[in-house]
Amino acid sequence: LQRPSSLPPPPTSAAAAPGGRQPQQPRGGELRVMRLASNRGKGFAVKAGMLVARGQLLLMADADGATNIRDLERLEQALGRREEDGGPQIAFGSRHHLRQEAVAKRAWHRNLLMSAFHLVVWLLVGGPVQDTQCGFKLFRAQVGKQIFGSLHIYRWAFDIEVVVLARIFARSIAEVPVTWVEMPGSKLNLITGSLTMLRDIVLVQLLYAFGL
Repeated sequence: LQRPSSLPPPPTSAAAAPGGRQPQQPRGGELRVMRLASNRGKGFAVKAGMLVARGQLLLMADADGATNIRDLERLEQALGRREEDGGPQIAFGSRHHLRQEAVAKRAWHRNLLMSAFHLVVWLLVGGPVQDTQCGFKLFRAQVGKQIFGSLHIYRWAFDIEVVVLARIFARSIAEVPVTWVEMPGSKLNLITGSLTMLRDIVLVQLLYAFGL
C-alpha cells in the first residue's frame, strides 16, 4: 500500500497478513491484492507481499488493526530520511512499554508461559529487541527484500528469523513504542503456538549453524 502522493515522501508499501478486514483504497494511492493458492502460514504471506511490494519503505502490518496506523510516522522517523545517514535499516513496533499492564490483566499461567517463552527466545537468539512478535515493522526496501528473500520459517516464528537474518546481514534494528489494542479473534493458541514457535526457533538456529 503506497503512501498517497499528496503526503510527503518516502513512499511506503504495506504487506498485510490475512485475517482481518480488507483495507480501503487510499485516496490518490494504489492498492494491490495478492491471492495465495493455499494457506502456507503468516510468514509466507508476508514474504510474498514483501517481495512484490514497491516503494522506498516496506511496511508489515497485521490486518486486524491492533496497531494504530498513525504510528507508521514513528517508525519512519526512526529510520530517518536517507539510508546514507547511517541510521537503522529496520524499525520494529514494540509493545514492551505495555508489558506491566498486560501482565496485570493476564492469568498467572499465561504470564508464566509468556515469561518462559521470552527467556528461551533471549537465550537462543539474544539481541537487544525486547518485542520480536509485534506485527508492525518497517524496512528499507532493499533490506526488506534481502531478508524476506532468505526466509525459511513460514509460521508464527518467522519474526525471530527476521531478527537472526538482520544480524547475519549486519542490518541494525530500531525498536519503537507503538499504540496497541488486543483484538478478538486471534487464531493463535497460546500453548500449542508457543511450542511450535520454540520448535521453529531451534530449527532456525540449526539451519544457520550448519550453513543451510
